Amino acid sequence: MLVRKINHGYEFESPTKNGAFMVKLSLMDNGDEMLETVPIGVPVSYEPRKLQPGTIEKSIGVNRWNNFIRMRDEGITTMFIDH
Repeated sequence: MLVRKINHGYEFESPTKNGAFMVKLSLMDNGDEMLETVPIGVPVSYEPRKLQPGTIEKSIGVNRWNNFIRMRDEGITTMFIDH
């Protein structure tokens, strides 16, 4: 999972297992969480969807979340979190 600092937050990006979609989860500085599903190789787009607070943490799991928090606190702006 690639995580990078974006304007006003962080974006978590990962392809789906079959490679048909790229999933982007955004954690904004104000606490908002968004989901954007991007089809690969198809000229279709979906509107980003607002998520319930805590969805990203639940979705990526405790280990990845803790690694993200640690790296964010160290000032790292682009990171790859395996597990």
